[in-house]
Amino acid sequence: MENFKLTEDELASFYKNGFFGPFKVFEKDEALEKWKKIRKSLMLEKSKVYEINKFHYDRHLDIDLISENITNPKIIHKLQSIMGPDILCWRTEVFSKAPGAKGTEWHQVEDFSYANNNSPQLIPTVKTRWGIVLTVWIAFSKTTKENGCMKFLPGSHEKMYFDESKKFEKKIDMETTGFYGYEFADLKYDPSWRPDEEAAVLMEMEPGEAVIFTTKCVHGSTPNITKDSTRYSTNIRYVSCSTKIFPGLTEVCDHGEKYDLEKYRSVLVSGQDNYGFNRLTTENLNGRKFDVSEVVINHPA
Repeated sequence: MENFKLTEDELASFYKNGFFGPFKVFEKDEALEKWKKIRKSLMLEKSKVYEINKFHYDRHLDIDLISENITNPKIIHKLQSIMGPDILCWRTEVFSKAPGAKGTEWHQVEDFSYANNNSPQLIPTVKTRWGIVLTVWIAFSKTTKENGCMKFLPGSHEKMYFDESKKFEKKIDMETTGFYGYEFADLKYDPSWRPDEEAAVLMEMEPGEAVIFTTKCVHGSTPNITKDSTRYSTNIRYVSCSTKIFPGLTEVCDHGEKYDLEKYRSVLVSGQDNYGFNRLTTENLNGRKFDVSEVVINHPA
């Protein structure tokens, strides 16, 4: 069995910076071909998960190619190095940043309560060194500082600069803001704090490459200043089996949209769920079985 876990130096880099990457998940040609098929499904197939789903949440539950991605050993083995063996996929998202699109504001989150009227979407029951959520962001096009690459503030995961219990001061305005219609800066603990742009790491990537980061690491993306280069990507959000997902909720409000959770399920991608907090599924809404990755590390480093 091939092992894709992080080396000691890579793990140390993750804990120092709050992110690790880029690393290869797919060959370039494979990634581009996958994206053609995923994009076709997004355009032609209505979401089976949510009635209204303009942000393409959780399409791993009804698009087979995204279902395959969430259990890829090249991803899961690295996550096991950080999280240990027992891992759930909480959420997936699909992004396209067209020419002229604004950059995504600097932001930092833990329980995602900021998007749900200050009600936590996640409640951890075990404290971890890495936080509550690890995100894996996969590029499906060449991703540059000109067309909207991810950017990170190294080491910013050690302190919370934003308060998710605060409310946004302004109403939703998709035209002038860079975060789903909101000003994420409204949530700063210290309104005078300014991210150090010179310290930022711009994560340029080839199609098929990915980056892992804790959502506690302050991150964002650059604007797309090109005339003809659209940036395509997906992300996958993972949590420990010890985390309660959508606790006590039958619907969730996320960035101004309401989502009925009747068909939502989390997916065990590695190890075992010894907690039983969450509704799980072993197959997507097309009947495709989810793989469960081999365990290559039995405890978090």
